[in-house]
Amino acid sequence: MRNKRLSKYGVRRVTAFAALVILLSLLFQVSSVMAHATLVKSDPPRRATLSTSPKQIQLWFNEKIEGSYASVTVEDSNKKLVTENIPEAITDDPKSIVLNLPQIQPGRYTVHYRVMSVDGHVIESEYDFSIKK
Repeated sequence: MRNKRLSKYGVRRVTAFAALVILLSLLFQVSSVMAHATLVKSDPPRRATLSTSPKQIQLWFNEKIEGSYASVTVEDSNKKLVTENIPEAITDDPKSIVLNLPQIQPGRYTVHYRVMSVDGHVIESEYDFSIKK
């Protein structure tokens, strides 16, 4: 009778340990899947109101990106592109890209970006800024 109780206790212990190991391994897998490039800074910043036209859009990410696959566009409030320029990778900063802009008029603008991090994850998003009159 005592051996049966000991074996039940041992099975429960092993089962609880196995469940804990499985749970921890799932948690580590989820965090590694969620790791991808995110925008950490932009110039001009999100929702900024500028007094003059910016000369460029610069985006910084939390990890290295594939600059040759980056896409950055700027639209005015009528959804018209303000430039046909292609963003450029920064050679001494592999986490950043720059899009040169022509002189743009006062109004609201939307920056659309799509980048691929070096681990292959693609992210895309947008943000607005304004130039006051």
